Amino acid sequence: MSFLAWIDFDQADRDRTRRIMDLFGQEDSRDELGLGSVRDALSDLMFPGTSTIQTRLRYMLFVPWIYQMAGAHRGTAAARRELARALEIRLIEALVRGGETQNVIGSAAREKLKRMPSDVYWAGLRTFGIRRFQGSRDACLEATPGDSATLWAAGLPPVPEDFLSAPDSSAHFKPTSEEAGFLRDRLAHEAPHSLFTLLSRQKSAADCDMIWQHPARAEWPQDIQAIVDHAERFSRLMHGASLLYNLMLSEKAADMQAAEGSAWHERVATYSGRLDAWKEETPEELFSDWDLTGLWVRSQGTIHDVKPHSRRFIETWRDLVLESRSDVRGHTAARALVRDRESRLKGPKSRFRNDGALMRWSGASGTSPLNFRWKPVVSNHVQDLVNAG
Repeated sequence: MSFLAWIDFDQADRDRTRRIMDLFGQEDSRDELGLGSVRDALSDLMFPGTSTIQTRLRYMLFVPWIYQMAGAHRGTAAARRELARALEIRLIEALVRGGETQNVIGSAAREKLKRMPSDVYWAGLRTFGIRRFQGSRDACLEATPGDSATLWAAGLPPVPEDFLSAPDSSAHFKPTSEEAGFLRDRLAHEAPHSLFTLLSRQKSAADCDMIWQHPARAEWPQDIQAIVDHAERFSRLMHGASLLYNLMLSEKAADMQAAEGSAWHERVATYSGRLDAWKEETPEELFSDWDLTGLWVRSQGTIHDVKPHSRRFIETWRDLVLESRSDVRGHTAARALVRDRESRLKGPKSRFRNDGALMRWSGASGTSPLNFRWKPVVSNHVQDLVNAG
């Protein structure tokens, strides 16, 4: 974790620096209120095999190809690991050379890249059933070259003849029709009833920011609609809690400043306005008939453990939103709930208790509504399949 440490700057300098930082900032999606288990459970139910750090779908083929190439090396396991890394670095250059200007993992770090595409996609390869081997990447490369064929799914498209064959090779993200067919088949086999599988068969890709805004939502099977309904309600409900958290911290930081008009005072005004907008844009009936028990039951069907204290926090927040008619900005109980939740999770590092932690805060935590990996990850994957035909 990185943070900005103030040295000899006065408050005006700090404020100017924060404004400069804001110019480069984006909506923050960190999980400060412990919502990750529910978020990830719903994400996995809709989009199995994905993660927030994936970029494009063809990496699901790039990684097996690279490991097949490295695994065929007759040297030691250490030599095979070194070759796999070299090929993953070469892939960066090949994609850039092939005209890919976005979504290339390691395009900035190049040879200094620490988190390889194989690390990013390793779990997803297992979920898709493309990787049959259950162990780590290192253990995979300890297999003898003769065993390498058994590590991957039958029908895996062969390594293209020109794939990373020379230092000046090029590559691109668009799958061939054969490759797209293989990926669709893997999804259908491993997750036949998921929304990702359904979308993978479509001939067009919808351009929407949230999955519940998809124009075909009403046509989906009832079970998928129910999961998406939970996702929409959860995202919209808890966005209010996240905005209140940011408002409360901004108020505390502003109170610590002697002068009016600091960046913290500006944030107080910003988050107050955003909470008012959330109130106006969030109909109460969205939560009044919401069966949260159904959400907990569905979450139990995933690897994500939603703890009882998390369920209580979410249920209590829902009740307070209904009680206050979504007017939580000045609601005493709502504020106490958010403060107590963060304090429980962070302990002595709580920004409500630790002034140093507050002053190191960027000013935005969890301000983006939860989108459950839809954009840009899954929407990119779906678009790649559509483009392949």
